[in-house]
Amino acid sequence: MPVTNWKQQSFNNIVSLLYNNPHRVIEYSVRGADGEWRNRGDEPAPVVRLYEQDAPEERTCLQTIQFVHHALIPPGGRHVNELHIHPDAEEIVVITRGRGTALIGDERRDVQTEDVLYIPPGVEHEVRNTGDDLLGVLFVNVPTGAGLEKLQAAQADS
Repeated sequence: MPVTNWKQQSFNNIVSLLYNNPHRVIEYSVRGADGEWRNRGDEPAPVVRLYEQDAPEERTCLQTIQFVHHALIPPGGRHVNELHIHPDAEEIVVITRGRGTALIGDERRDVQTEDVLYIPPGVEHEVRNTGDDLLGVLFVNVPTGAGLEKLQAAQADS
C-alpha cells in the first residue's frame, strides 16, 4: 500500500503532488485581458505548474480522481497566481491547519482547520492565507462532464 506525505515531495515545501492520475485531462482556465477564459496550460508559466510534475510510479495510481495535492500557504500567500476555473472538474478542499479566506464564485468565506469546501465545475476560486502561520490545504480534483469523457477515452486508449 503506497503511503505518502508532503515532506516526501520533490516539488517544494509549499505545494506537493501526493497522488496523481496517469491521464491528465482537467483544464485549468484563467481570464485573459479580454475577459475571455483561456486554458492556462496553453501558455508558458512563470512557475512550474503542479500538473507538470510527476508523482513516482507507485503514486500515479488514481483511476477517477485527477489528483490529490497538499499546499502549505505562507501568511499573505494564495494557492495560485490567479483566480481560475476547472470547467470540467469539481474540487474538494480540506483545511488541515491555520486560517484563511476562500473565494468561490462571488462568495468569500473565512476558513479554518477542519473546514471542507466544495468547488463546483466552472466556478472561479482561490484560497488565501490571512493568518499568521502556515495555512495547510488538501485539494482533491475529480473530472466531471467533458473531463470525465476525456478520462474515459484516455483509459480506453491505454
